Amino acid sequence: MIDLVYSIADQNVETTKSIGIYNFSAHLAQCLSEHSQIGKFTVFSNSTVTPGLRLTAKARVQEFDFACRSKVGRIWWDQWGLYRAARATGHGWLFLPKGFCSFVTRPHLRVAAFAHDIMGDFYCQHYPGFQSKLESFYFARSLAATLRQSRVIFTNTEFSKRELTGWAQRIGLPMPKVVVTGYGFAAPEPARAEKENRILLFASKMPHKRTDIAIRFLTRWLRESKYDGVIDCIGILSSRMAKPGGLGWNWIGRVLPAQAYKMMRRARAVIYVSEYEGFGMPPVEAVLEGSCPVFSDIPPLREAMGETGCPFSNDSEESFLKAMDRALGTPPETIHAWSKWLLHRHHWPAVAERIVQELSTA
Repeated sequence: MIDLVYSIADQNVETTKSIGIYNFSAHLAQCLSEHSQIGKFTVFSNSTVTPGLRLTAKARVQEFDFACRSKVGRIWWDQWGLYRAARATGHGWLFLPKGFCSFVTRPHLRVAAFAHDIMGDFYCQHYPGFQSKLESFYFARSLAATLRQSRVIFTNTEFSKRELTGWAQRIGLPMPKVVVTGYGFAAPEPARAEKENRILLFASKMPHKRTDIAIRFLTRWLRESKYDGVIDCIGILSSRMAKPGGLGWNWIGRVLPAQAYKMMRRARAVIYVSEYEGFGMPPVEAVLEGSCPVFSDIPPLREAMGETGCPFSNDSEESFLKAMDRALGTPPETIHAWSKWLLHRHHWPAVAERIVQELSTA
């Protein structure tokens, strides 16, 4: 049996930069709490996270609100508080679903971490100055500590494994065992909402999401297709980026996950533009909600999606126009077949099983 501490105390659904990682962390906690080989299971949480957790009776929840209330509280938790609280449980393992260890102190129990990407390094290479030097330094040091301290590192795609391994080699660190477990997804609700003449766009102020490309390509598509529906745009847009106005554009802003799923469910197509990901959840989620995804043709998204959906090249407006036309012409039965295939491929119990088996032998 594995006695495990699982820390999600530093996450907050209302302020997180990645809803995907938050959803992953919450669902994985549930799956691990259900696994027969997990003995004592303590979840470090906070009052914003606990109400949304679905854990079995054997799970014990401890709340640490200071871990997410301020930057000072977060830093203290990351560097000292987490290890101290984990050691006090007497459990043998600490699992970090966001993948960042303390670089100030060392744990007194075995550590496993889930490293989703090396986004900080990507920003340093391609968008220097977007993150402060202090923030870049902090997370680079934390990820390096993860490589030094973890018995095993889990990740989402073969692409992320290659990225992580390459980063370790560049900075001269030995690489621990890295295991690709993938992500899991929940089966869609049996009752589906009726489709409306809407398209859903995931927008973001984060530069790698390339909302600028999405706006430029969609503007041309609207002009040439004579589309007479609505484009719902969710997410926080940079103040430096002009929002297209006029008929069809509906700028909503940040929404909680439940509302995003509801909006996917009613949309005919879901647009996700990015130049870098570890995995990229929304295209998979769109299919599961019965909508056709139009997404950037980059390696991690292709790995996650296989032959499903409608990919396009970020460098080609023509590619995007064709992808939009294919998406709106994709019949429901095709999307349903994609949904079954993706659920089989990205299966929560299988993800938890891979993790537990590695912890059992590490």
